[in-house]
Amino acid sequence: MPSDVSPDELFKKSPAPPTRNYSKTTLKVLFGMSGNQCAHPDCHEPIISSATEYSDAKVIGQIAHIYAHSDTGPRSKPGLTSAERDAPSNLILLCPTHHVKVDTQYETYPATLLIGWKERHETKFSRKLTRAITDVGFAELEIAAKALLAVGAPATASSLKQIPPKDKIAKNGLGPSIEFLLTMGAAKSEECEEVIRKAAQLDPGFPDRLRNGFIQRYEQLKNDGYTGDEIFLLLNDWAGAGEKLESARGAAGLCMLTHLFIICDLFEK
Repeated sequence: MPSDVSPDELFKKSPAPPTRNYSKTTLKVLFGMSGNQCAHPDCHEPIISSATEYSDAKVIGQIAHIYAHSDTGPRSKPGLTSAERDAPSNLILLCPTHHVKVDTQYETYPATLLIGWKERHETKFSRKLTRAITDVGFAELEIAAKALLAVGAPATASSLKQIPPKDKIAKNGLGPSIEFLLTMGAAKSEECEEVIRKAAQLDPGFPDRLRNGFIQRYEQLKNDGYTGDEIFLLLNDWAGAGEKLESARGAAGLCMLTHLFIICDLFEK
């Protein structure tokens, strides 16, 4: 995917923009985890066609719903909210050919099959994110923390765990894509705690201000009507200063958000 153009900007430049409105954060995560390739396991068609001497880069892939966008669509699942239907965990990027196939021959392509495609496809992205998180050091985390004034629990927290609690993930309606990001971000929880502890030695109020900044942002998003995956994605975009997840700044923001999710009262327990 071109590094200097965002997915939503590319959609605006494409001749056939999507008929549904997806948030910028949803598009960023969805496209970022696609590897710029159709999610069909035997397809290598790009999602975004690169710019040429005569043409700008164009979105040629399409967003497909795993469970239908409505109760009458292919693979419908009555009872889902609008937010759940349009969450990244329910969306998959396909080339035009495979999008038509999965929706017109939906009996052949049930939701369980598409979920499997999505999970296997997004593991490819995990390698890139793993490298980015591995490269995140104290300096990057410190920059993220000071810029946000937004992560932290008391430095004496003793219940730190490296794996985000599944019951908390389920209670907050977070889907597989978000659980995946939390699992990746948890790799730097100890380093995040060390950043906060050292900052508190110079500024005792720093951890509380950091924590409260995130909580205030979280409450604001809840009051604005956001739920589940969308709240997490908006917080993550904010924590990473709008940078891509696989960038140093974006990865540091994800690590800080994950750390707070694990040890603090951000999101419902």
